[in-house]
Order: sequence, then C-alpha cells, then structure tokens
Amino acid sequence: MFVKKFAATFALLFALFVSCTQRSLASTITVVPSEAQTQIQASINDSHSGDTIYFQAGTYNLNNLTLQPGRSYIGSTQGQSIIHGTGGYPVMAFSGNGLTVQHLILDGGGIHFWQAVSGVNVEYNTFRNISYGPNGQTEWPNWPSTVALFIDTSASNSDFSYNTFQNLNSQILSTSSDENLGVSGIFGYGFSNTTINNNTFNTVNEGIKIFFNNTNGANVHINNNTFTQVHRMAIEMQNSQVTSLEVAYNNISKPLSPWMLTFGISAAIGGGSGLAVHNNFVDDQLPAVCSGCWVGIGIEAWGNNTKVLNNTVRGYWATGVAVGLSSNLLVEDNAICGPDMAINNMYISNENPYSHTGEVFQSNTTSTATNCQE
Repeated sequence: MFVKKFAATFALLFALFVSCTQRSLASTITVVPSEAQTQIQASINDSHSGDTIYFQAGTYNLNNLTLQPGRSYIGSTQGQSIIHGTGGYPVMAFSGNGLTVQHLILDGGGIHFWQAVSGVNVEYNTFRNISYGPNGQTEWPNWPSTVALFIDTSASNSDFSYNTFQNLNSQILSTSSDENLGVSGIFGYGFSNTTINNNTFNTVNEGIKIFFNNTNGANVHINNNTFTQVHRMAIEMQNSQVTSLEVAYNNISKPLSPWMLTFGISAAIGGGSGLAVHNNFVDDQLPAVCSGCWVGIGIEAWGNNTKVLNNTVRGYWATGVAVGLSSNLLVEDNAICGPDMAINNMYISNENPYSHTGEVFQSNTTSTATNCQE
C-alpha cells in the first residue's frame, strides 16, 4: 500500500513539474498585418513573461497598443515590420519592468512610457513621420503623441540605442521662434543607470531632451549619437538631479534653419554634479536665417565639477562654450573657431549673473575660420 501511495504521489509531482516546466518555457507568438488591433492585443494579453511577440513583415495600423512587461516585441529582419499610427496617439504604451523592442518601424507615432519604468531596451528601431498636429498651427490634444520615445516619469537600468529618428514634426522645422513644443526624438523626465548611444537623428525639432527632476541622474551615458538637420537643440538637459552624466563622441552638424535658439549641446544642470562633456563635434556652416538674430551656443555647460574637454565647436555659433551656474568647472583642450564668435569675443563666455567659482579655462584653441580640426 505504501509503495502504491508513493508511486501515485511521485507521478502527481512529476506531472506538476512537467506542467510547470512547460509553462516556464518561452514561446514566440506571431502576429500578422491582417489581424485587427483587438486580436493583436489579445495575443499580447494572453502571453507570458519571457515570451516574444513577433511582428511578421508588413504594415500594421495601430494606436495605443498596450505592451505587457517581461516580453520582447520584435520585427522582421527579412523585411519591414511597419507599425503605422493614424496620428494623435502614441503607437504603443508601456509601464512596468522588463521590455525589449527591436527591429520595428514606427511610422506616425512613438512609444509612451508611463510611470517609472526599468529594464527597458529599445534598440535597432526606426521612428519616422511623427507630426506636431493636423497642421503647423494646431497641436494634437494628446501632446505626448508628438514624441518618438516619451518617458513621463523615469527610466532606470535601460538602454535606448541604435535607433533612427527621422522627419519628426516637419511642419514647424522652418520657424525662427521657440514655441516651447515638446517635440523630440527622446523626451524624458529622469534617467539613471541608462545608456542613449549610437542613435541617428535626422530632420527633427529636438533630438534628446531630458529633465532630471524625477530621479537621481546617476550613471547616464549619451554617447556616439549622430545629429543632422536639427531645428532647435541636438541634446538638451535641465535640472539638478544629476550626479554622473557623460555626453561624449556625439557628432552634430548641418542644423536646420539655424537661429538663436539652435544649440548643439545644452547641459543646464545647475546644482548637479559630475557632468563630463568631451570629444564631441559640433558644427554649423550656415549663418542664422532670421533677420537680426544669431545662431545660438555650440556647448552650454552648468554644474559642479563639470568638465568640458577635447570638443570641436566650429562655424557660425555666437558662442563656442557658454558656462552657467557652476563651481570647479574645467574647460580644457577644446578647438573653437568661427567668424561670429571672434567678432563678439565670445569663443568662451560666462552666462552672467550666475555664480562661477573655481573655474579653469586652459589650453583651448580659437580662430576666425569656419572650419577647424575635428
């Protein structure tokens, strides 16, 4: 009797083990363009953590598709998986921990990350043709829909790399005014332990815009990105919740309709610390397009223990390197050249009336040429 009971118990435990093991194995769930959004959403909702949702090549029409955490959402590498949004909404939305999005083309909308997210990897995607609104004067009511990657609270332990951002908000790219629009490739309110590397931005209003006010900006790297035909700022960062931030080896050139608020890199982190801006190439070979104005700043740097090293800033910028509220700041070994900077004696300037204590400017080279060494 004991043997029979033991055998029955063992068989039951083995069956449960096999069942649990089978359930724990990751699955690939394929969705196809002919499916309605409700069908695709149901497939995502029925999937399990660790699963991959594979978007077969073709064109999908989706708005606000809700992504579940712990999954991978992968497009075809043998064709194009185009996720087309109809405008006024993000194409996808996500909140939680653990997400991978790769090899998708998001056309007409981006991804909205709501609340704090972590473990997010958005890589090898294209974001294109995202509009400010129905026309250049009317904004979509849901303004996060105008951003390719919108992080409304914070992102930690994440990677946003090897993506392409093109033709974002083309309706406003020729204006010579700052309409304070939240239209960017990447727009977020806080990053930590996160990389934004090797992305390409072409024909956009702003490339990267980050407010470090919802999380401590520690161990953030913005490196090796390429920016061409940016209307306002390639990289803009504000607020003081920063303790370690690197902006390096970025290539910024050919600003689109350059004007007085066209900047290369702006890192106005105020009371923050540990900013390193080094080995960037910031170029503008076109004078300002608006009457009576000038092209803005090549590199703007604020903060404590900030280092601006080995950058090249050249062309028609009004200022090569502008320094705001700071202490113990080092500006060294930068190559700065341009006719307007020379005329205004503004190769390097302090933005008064801010405090500047313990600053060192040394071994920088300047000239009146529009071109200098890279």
